[in-house]
Amino acid sequence: MRAWRRSNRVRLGLRVLAWPIVSVLAALVLLGAQEAGKSRGPVLVLTVDGDVNPVLLAYIERGLHEGARRNAEMVLIRLDTPGGGYETTRQIAQAFLASDVPIGVYVWPPGAQAGSAGTFITMGAHVAAMAPETNMGSAHPILAGGMPGESAPQGDQLKTLNEKVTNDALALIRNLAERNGRNKDWAQKAVTHSVSATANEAARMKVIDFVAEDLEDLLKEADGRKVKVASGERVLRTASAQVQYLPMSWRETLLYPIANPNVAYILLMLGFIGLVAEIKSPTHGVVGVLGAICLIVALFALSVLDVNVAGLALLLLGIGFFVGELFAPTHGLLTFGGVISFTIGSLILIKGPGEMQVSRPLIAGAVISLIGFFVFALGAVVRGQKRKVVTGLQGMIGRVAEARTRLDPTGTIFADGTLWTAEAVEGPIEPGEEVEIVEMNGLRATVRRIAGQEAEAEDSAV
Repeated sequence: MRAWRRSNRVRLGLRVLAWPIVSVLAALVLLGAQEAGKSRGPVLVLTVDGDVNPVLLAYIERGLHEGARRNAEMVLIRLDTPGGGYETTRQIAQAFLASDVPIGVYVWPPGAQAGSAGTFITMGAHVAAMAPETNMGSAHPILAGGMPGESAPQGDQLKTLNEKVTNDALALIRNLAERNGRNKDWAQKAVTHSVSATANEAARMKVIDFVAEDLEDLLKEADGRKVKVASGERVLRTASAQVQYLPMSWRETLLYPIANPNVAYILLMLGFIGLVAEIKSPTHGVVGVLGAICLIVALFALSVLDVNVAGLALLLLGIGFFVGELFAPTHGLLTFGGVISFTIGSLILIKGPGEMQVSRPLIAGAVISLIGFFVFALGAVVRGQKRKVVTGLQGMIGRVAEARTRLDPTGTIFADGTLWTAEAVEGPIEPGEEVEIVEMNGLRATVRRIAGQEAEAEDSAV
C-alpha cells in the first residue's frame, strides 16, 4: 500500500514538472529555429571595378540598404580599384560604420588592387580578404589644387593644406583599423609613406583577416567569425549561405565610367565644338547631333559630381566669347577673354582636392585645342569673305565664252554649257571669237574681246 502511494506521488510529480519541461524545450526549439532563420540570410555580392566616385558611393549604399532588406548574412564587395576621391571615400567609410549588416571586402581577382581609396574601404570592412597575387596600399591623399573658388595654393599654403588632408586621412584610417582589430601602424604608414603590401604580407601583418582562393573559400573562412556592427556584435554564418549578386543598375552602369571629371570635361568640350561647328558649317545634322549627345551625357555626368557653379558659368562664358569672335570678329579681343574665362572655369569646375579634379595637362590641352579650332574657323570665315564668288550669276563674271553669233553690239554667246544673250562693250565681235564676261545684268551678259584677239582683229582689218 505504501509502495503504491509512493508510486502515485512520483507520477503526480512528473505530471507537475512535465509542462515546464515541455515549455522550456519548445522555447529552445523556437529559439533555435529563429537562429537558423537568421543564418539562412544570403550573402549579397557587389562588384566594383574602377575608380571610387559618387556613383560607386550610391551603388554601395543601395547594396547596404538591399542587404538590410533581405536580412543578408553579409554584404560582400569584390574590389578592384586604383583609388578615387577622398571625400567619397570618407562617405563610404561612414556608411560602413553606420551599417547593421556585416560588410566584407574581397580584393579580387588575382592581379587586382585596393589602391589609395581602396585601402580605406578594405580597412573599414568587418571582414577583409584578398585573393592571391593582389595588393593594397599607397593611400596618401593627393592635393590636386586649392579649395573651391580659390587659386591653386603655393608655398606654405600648399604645405598647410597637404598636412590638413593627410592628418584627416590618417585619423580616419586609424579609426577604421582599430574598430576592426587590424594593424594600425601599417595603416598609418600606408597614408604617410604610401607603403603597399601583397596579399600574403597583408595577412601576415594582420592588415587583412585572411587570403582566400575564391568566393567559396572566403565564405568558409568567414564562417563563425564575430564582428561588430552598428547595433552590436554578430556571429557570421556564411559557410552554407546562399550567394546572391547585385549588379549596378542601368543608370549606375551608364554613369560610372563617365562620372570622372576628366571624362565629363572632354565630353563637354566635344559637345560645345560639335554644336558650334554645325551652326557655322552645316553638315546635315551629323556633327550637331553628335555634339548634342556629348553635351547631354557630360551634363548628366556632372550632375553626380560636386560641381562649382561659378566654374561652369565661366566655362560657358568662355565658349560664348569664342563664338562671339567667330561671328563678329574683334581682332582677338574676345578670343583673349575666352581663354582667360575658360581656363579659370576649368580650374575651379570640380570642388574639393584630390583625384576628382580635372587634370591640369588636360585643361592645357583643351585650351590649346579650342584656340586652334576657333582660329582655324575664324580664318576660314575671313578667307571666305575675301574669296571671289564662284556660284550663281555673279560667278559668271570673269568666265571665258565663245561668240555664237555676231555681236554688233548684241548677239549670243555660249558659256558654262548655256547660250546667253550678250552685249559687246567695244566693236563688233565675229562668231567663234572668245570673249570675257565683265558684267551680268539679270540674264544678259556684258562682254569684251580678249586682249590677244583684239590685235588679231586689227590685223585682219588692215
